Amino acid sequence: MIFRSNRFLPIRTALAVMLAIPALSVATVAPAQDTIGAQTAAALPERGEFFLGLVNAGERDGFMRLGWIKSAEGVMLYDRTMMPSAQVYETLVFNLTPDLAFESLHLEFHRGTAYMNLDLEFADGRATGSRVIRRLESVEDNPVDVEVPAGTLPRPVAFIMPLVMAEEEGTEAAFHWYGPLGNAFADVTITARPGGVIETPAGSFDTTRYEIRGGTPDNDVYVSRGEDRRVVRIDVVGQDMQFLALPEPDAGE
Repeated sequence: MIFRSNRFLPIRTALAVMLAIPALSVATVAPAQDTIGAQTAAALPERGEFFLGLVNAGERDGFMRLGWIKSAEGVMLYDRTMMPSAQVYETLVFNLTPDLAFESLHLEFHRGTAYMNLDLEFADGRATGSRVIRRLESVEDNPVDVEVPAGTLPRPVAFIMPLVMAEEEGTEAAFHWYGPLGNAFADVTITARPGGVIETPAGSFDTTRYEIRGGTPDNDVYVSRGEDRRVVRIDVVGQDMQFLALPEPDAGE
């Protein structure tokens, strides 16, 4: 069942930039018989995170913190996003297998005086659990039971995958993703394009631009070139909204 509270709908488009992924053809990692999830996971370091400031209509308006932690048991993928102008805060954790297949997720979404909890378990091609919306004077508890096609990956992977894709123009990945905030599925492609020099609060970066197309909204992810690649900018296509790399804190902070 889709979360349809009208009081939450305006922010879903903004937060949709944060999350994407599955059936890919990245020619940069692992043998061809591996799934795209296994290829991506194998190419990632043991842990990583990027911390971007949200700029909304030219004004600083929150942040996105997206990262992962790998272990022998699997991968924890997490997202923390805040947009103060909309009184919104989101926290999301996916527990995934070593090849990025779903095991479980927990999502908390706060806006104003209301908040939503979504807890799902994944097994036998289905996601089951509950979506609970709490307001000051009411509680909605809706069961969730949806089919999850084989090979589907979490939407946030789309923003991490460019870190391990080739930089050559035209490199492409195609996959199917699931975004839990809107309970939505989509076929998505990521294509590498020249990004040029990007200015951010963290400095200037020569970049590759990775176009994410097929979801709602579309996004452009800019990744610094060369060694120690990092996501330095994410644009929300069609909106005056972007996420920019912030200076790393000094040692000891």
